[in-house]
Amino acid sequence: VMLKHPKYPRGNIYLSGGMQHAANLGAGWRADCSTHLKGMGYYPLDIAELDIAYTAAHGELYRFMSDEELLQRKSNIRKHFVYTDLQLIINDSDALIVLYDESVRLGAGTVSECQIAFNEDIPVFLINTYPTLDDVPGWLQALTTKIFSDISDLYVYLGELPAGVLKRDAYGNHHSGSHYLCSLCGCAFEKGKQHFVSKVSPMYCLPCVDIVKTTFTSHADRYQFFLEYLESESAGEAQP
Repeated sequence: VMLKHPKYPRGNIYLSGGMQHAANLGAGWRADCSTHLKGMGYYPLDIAELDIAYTAAHGELYRFMSDEELLQRKSNIRKHFVYTDLQLIINDSDALIVLYDESVRLGAGTVSECQIAFNEDIPVFLINTYPTLDDVPGWLQALTTKIFSDISDLYVYLGELPAGVLKRDAYGNHHSGSHYLCSLCGCAFEKGKQHFVSKVSPMYCLPCVDIVKTTFTSHADRYQFFLEYLESESAGEAQP
């Protein structure tokens, strides 16, 4: 059962960003963002706050371990960080907010969190702190639902979304009333007449359907080409 807070019914939003290479584990921006989200009825999942609380209760897990203790450090990170954080995303998050800055570039967890969110059809809203969109890797751009150059624009966007649209309905779609959330552009589009009564993933609005159709029809399938290429190479090398 997904974690729910009775005071914040619009959905749980996991705050993703640098920790290991960020000042104070990236707690500053998360605390400020949490305040804004609660004011709009969203429940922030502040991993920095949770980590600080865990450390206070149970002590440090790996930060002061020497290189000679590499295997224990890896085991700790796998169990207490990778597994825990990804479970919190998969099981308890309706969306991610990602602050993309230098601490993210120096680490690995944030991009991994974005990938798992994409795989699980969980919206990813990225705040680009760099001057241009080119500063965000193309792969990461592709994982996002919407990209913002300023966090205030994100707050406006979240405030205008139909209440509850980030949450999934009984069929697994991000749906509220007559609105559904497009996974490519992030717009909440209105669907008339019948609602979807099965899982639709990815979910696209009509303009994005045309974009995706062009993508599929204008180029040969890259994965299929790779398979045919490798099979041909394998058959050639198998010849005596």
